Amino acid sequence: MNAKVDFVHATGSSQGKRKAQEDFSSVWQPEGIGATTATRPLLAVVADGMGGHVAGQIASRLVCEHFVKSFSNNVHNVGPGLVQALEDSNDSLATAIGDDHALSGMGSTLLAGYLDATGLRWVSVGDSTLLVYREGNLYRVNADHSHGARLDKQAEAGVISQQAAKADPRRHALHSALTGERIPLQDLSLQPASLAPNDVLIFATDGLLTLSGDAIASLIRQYHYDTPQKIANELLWGVEKGHVPRQDNTTLIVVQVKPRA
Repeated sequence: MNAKVDFVHATGSSQGKRKAQEDFSSVWQPEGIGATTATRPLLAVVADGMGGHVAGQIASRLVCEHFVKSFSNNVHNVGPGLVQALEDSNDSLATAIGDDHALSGMGSTLLAGYLDATGLRWVSVGDSTLLVYREGNLYRVNADHSHGARLDKQAEAGVISQQAAKADPRRHALHSALTGERIPLQDLSLQPASLAPNDVLIFATDGLLTLSGDAIASLIRQYHYDTPQKIANELLWGVEKGHVPRQDNTTLIVVQVKPRA
């Protein structure tokens, strides 16, 4: 990415039809790096907690806060810093459960992306989604560790029908999450993936995916040159007006890659 750009962001969330909000998000921009003259980096983190509404709220907040705290101490060593922050986030859950056994069984997804002048790097565990919108096309770039993703691959291969894949009650079960123990699966992309001016990135918990990819792309296309807050608001409104029974929490961070004049 040769052009100088700014990473302009906004956040938004919806409780949906759930009794509590178990998602959490954090955005951090380091002071003194890229200020005024160059591209100022940005770290975006979203988490979706589980384990009952109290424990879920605690888990998602813990992993976000510990990720930012750890990474901010390693910002000059990005790849290893992301890996260490993921480990520290997971360890924070083990510590909390050790201090209060009532929290046993809690866990969280975690998706964190670091954007700087070289591009995008990320770490991801669970089913939160990282989307990149570029020149009219929408791409999911991180892995999906849900059982639904496995079912959809089986359907694509003709092993099961599309209908069976969509109707399976285990779709939302996770094959990996942060629980304070060994992380079964993790998606690490530690070499910078290129970004382009006018890209839009969406970091979101899985509640957003009650909208189809085409619907998400259409909304971003419509408000592409508006503010990131407008894009966030319209995506959340799109989720809410679907009136899906038991609609999950939805939390998202929208980042626009804005070229400088």
